Amino acid sequence: MNKIIISIIALFFFFPAYIFPQSINKTQEQISKDSPFGMSGAISRPSIESGKVNPADPLNKLSGSKEPYKHTLELEVKWVRPGADIYWHSVQPNPEYINNNRFDCGITDIFYGRVPQGINILATIDALPWGVNIHPAFKPGTWEFTDEKAEKYYVKFVKEVVERYDGDGYKDMPELKNPIKYWQIGNEPALRSVLAGNKEITKELFNKDPNWKGYTHFTEITYKAIKENDTEARIALAGMAGGYPVSKSEDAFIQRFAEKEWDFYAKILQNLQGKYIDIFDIHYYGSSDGGIKGWQWDKIKNTYNVFRRLLDENGYKNTEIWITETAVPNKPFGERFQAINLVKRYIYPLSLGVKKIFWWNMIEGEYPLEVDKPSNHFGLVYDGIGKDDPGYGIKKLSYYTYKKMVEVLEGSDWNNIQKVQESGGIYIYKFTKQGKSIWVAWNDNSAEKQITISG
Repeated sequence: MNKIIISIIALFFFFPAYIFPQSINKTQEQISKDSPFGMSGAISRPSIESGKVNPADPLNKLSGSKEPYKHTLELEVKWVRPGADIYWHSVQPNPEYINNNRFDCGITDIFYGRVPQGINILATIDALPWGVNIHPAFKPGTWEFTDEKAEKYYVKFVKEVVERYDGDGYKDMPELKNPIKYWQIGNEPALRSVLAGNKEITKELFNKDPNWKGYTHFTEITYKAIKENDTEARIALAGMAGGYPVSKSEDAFIQRFAEKEWDFYAKILQNLQGKYIDIFDIHYYGSSDGGIKGWQWDKIKNTYNVFRRLLDENGYKNTEIWITETAVPNKPFGERFQAINLVKRYIYPLSLGVKKIFWWNMIEGEYPLEVDKPSNHFGLVYDGIGKDDPGYGIKKLSYYTYKKMVEVLEGSDWNNIQKVQESGGIYIYKFTKQGKSIWVAWNDNSAEKQITISG
């Protein structure tokens, strides 16, 4: 039997075999749909190239002929969440719009209508943005409509938006480049209902009930409205914020909320019993323990196993699990740490059975722009804001790492990832692409290790 003996230092390496032209007749469209590589907040935000940023404009409106997805195209990422949810509050900002059946999709046309062909879109449709006072159509702090009329108006909004972007030729957005066939119902709803318009998280807020009953109904009516206008659409349940298991060392009130959120999703799955959900979404970042250990990549296994079991037990055996948000910052740990962690946060979950993984985000920086906050350094490209920032458009090591990962692995058989070793700090995975083998391996030990790969 042939053997390959290699030394692994405390970094990651790809070991591609010689790759010949594709022998399996698979269309580019199918390769694109099968691809696990995604980006949330995929917009290149060309409006900040000048260095002039208006913090009061959280959407960073695009203009002119600049390509808003230039980095996405360069990375050859096949899935995007553009970074601007489609909110009822934005499309119908006041009662006058609702009463007169008026819809303003100007902002969403910019973000969604300009996604290049060949890139799949996961669009988030929701009632209102973060930080906005509770919508008058909902009872405060809940997902329950005030009355049947309010619910009817919301359903009308959903149908109108889906019709505009479904690409069937009827009432489509003018010059729509790429139809939307994947929808997500809301974003982190348990946390949203707890916050109830408050921007700051307090112990009192964490003691609130996330209102799973209201959100279960909200999911059902939104799913039905989307499917009524586009039977081909696939729909994801809103992402859970607490995809990272909470440790015993964290504050008790954070532990209580984590328990409530997991219970929130468990009850939704038990109540809907196999209906109204095509995709289950997990957001996975790090714990609040602080320090470099708070950004562990392997803790996703427990979360995945728990929800895979819950899905299977409640009629969702064919429902895929996606991670539509994951990231680690390059500050204060360095670009090398971020780049190495990026590979692990893709390869390891894929080996578990996760189907799509979206990094958050392309250009660093989140509003409000608090440059010392870790989440402002998740991006793969610098935004030119803050001390020691080298300037807008400068690509981090993680950017080139992502590009290489896609280049080497895209087109693999994603249903046939073999775990060669996951012990002793050594992780080795075998991928098959075009009939040839590719090994991805890394060493989490401080010292060099030698391994033998047979076959």
